[in-house]
Formats: sequence, structure tokens, C-alpha cells
Amino acid sequence: MTGQSVITYKERLIKETIVEALEEIREQNPRGRILLVADNYGSHHAKLTQQWADELGIEFLFIPPYSPTLNAIEPLWKDLKREISPKIFDGKDHFREFVTETFLRLSHKLSFAVDWIETFLPNNIQRLQ
Repeated sequence: MTGQSVITYKERLIKETIVEALEEIREQNPRGRILLVADNYGSHHAKLTQQWADELGIEFLFIPPYSPTLNAIEPLWKDLKREISPKIFDGKDHFREFVTETFLRLSHKLSFAVDWIETFLPNNIQRLQ
């Protein structure tokens, strides 16, 4: 079962804002186990981040370093940037709205996650397609 998606914008990606994002994720998903797939960004490994994750019942699954094919967000960012590049925005709110809508639309493509699914969930790939 998948939970409720959370989209949040932070001015800076530091351990304190990662903790805020974890709290938002737990708030939108108040029950059950949360497994968060993450890259090896330093703030994800920070002691404060890990302590809050433990307290909130959120478990991190870190993908191996230098493995962009296992990081499903990388091809999604590539497509998102392609759609953003020709646009002119009326301001920050218009930009955020466009990014959010485009991200949600693109993130429904299972193809972004195929390598990750085949590596970490080989028994579930048929069920997800």
C-alpha cells in the first residue's frame, strides 16, 4: 500500500528542514510504517534527522552512492526541467503551481521507478505494472 504524497518547498535543504519535511510526511500519513527512499545527501544521514525519523516511525532506505538508475527522481527531474525550460512564469506562485502540477503528472509514470523496483522489489514488479 502506498501512502499520501507530500510536496513541500524548503528554502534550504539542511537537517532542520529535512526534519520539518519528515513531520509533514508523518502528519499526512498518521498510521503505519513509512519507508522513505533517499539518496546519500548529508542532511539525510545527519544525527538529528535520523533521531526524528526514529521518533516519527520513519525508516530510511538509502540507495547506493553513484547509482542514478536506482534513483527514480533523477529521470523525473530531467523531464520536469525539459518542461520548465521553455516557459516564462509570472512569479514565484505561478512557478510553484506549474512545478507541482507537472511533478504530480510526471510522477505517475511507473517507468521512472522501473530500475529501482527491479532491484529492490523484484517479486512485486508484475503487481505494479
